[in-house]
Amino acid sequence: MSALLSPEFLARLSRLRIAVRRRFAGSSAGGRRSLRRGASAEFAEHRPYYAGDDVRRIDWNAYARLEELVLRLFVAEEDVTLYLLIDTSASLSVGTKLESAKKIAAALGYVALSGSERVSVMAFGDGLTTALPPSRGKKRIATLLMQLDRLEAQGGTSLARAVDGLLSRSVRPGIVAVISDFLDPEGFARPLDRLLAQKFEPVLLQVLDRQEVEPEAGGDLTLIDSERGDRIEVTLDERAIRAYRARLHAFFGELESWSKKRGVHYGRLTSDTQLEDLLLGYLRGAGR
Repeated sequence: MSALLSPEFLARLSRLRIAVRRRFAGSSAGGRRSLRRGASAEFAEHRPYYAGDDVRRIDWNAYARLEELVLRLFVAEEDVTLYLLIDTSASLSVGTKLESAKKIAAALGYVALSGSERVSVMAFGDGLTTALPPSRGKKRIATLLMQLDRLEAQGGTSLARAVDGLLSRSVRPGIVAVISDFLDPEGFARPLDRLLAQKFEPVLLQVLDRQEVEPEAGGDLTLIDSERGDRIEVTLDERAIRAYRARLHAFFGELESWSKKRGVHYGRLTSDTQLEDLLLGYLRGAGR
């Protein structure tokens, strides 16, 4: 972690905030503007009145014009929760993928905690475990790094069960940074669509090893599935590599297309040399 959190890199990170595209209703005062009913004197917009709403918020002047009841909404400073959803399945043990995932999480967590946001760390493989419950304040940075250091890669992958686990905990909506290789046999679209439907903001950060992206010809090989232990005999010649690359880039295209259509940030990391570009690209709101 120390290589990532160098003084020079921290100086750049300290000037940035977590990029938010959706509006969330925070639970306590923070440093980000959002909509919250009756929280300040600065008017934001109207919404329809529903039974049980505070009648003191009804805009009677608007009622005189529109002949319908509406409430006045106001701007407040709110905190946002960043959920770091980190893939710790066995496939992350390949090369430096898990270490890269930890570094990404450490940097994002540092920025969020420094900016008065709440941060939670959750690891997923076959299921979901909480490594750090929602926490706030710079004093929690050391705890964040310690919990990230403890993560180990093992087991299978199920993003669907991870999302089920997150939503079953009745947590309030926020940003969900999914840090994974996304090599999930069940696919990624359905669980991520569920997050969107529940008013969460997914951020997709894909980590891969260089050898997975640019394999070299190696003759006859035995490939072993790191998660299920299945074995397959292959001849890794140029023809096989071309077919593999075609399928891999088609997979990248699916992730990019899904993200673009839904206005979700997607970034891909294949080596440590790209780490700062990946992080700063997201934190600076690239593609917003």
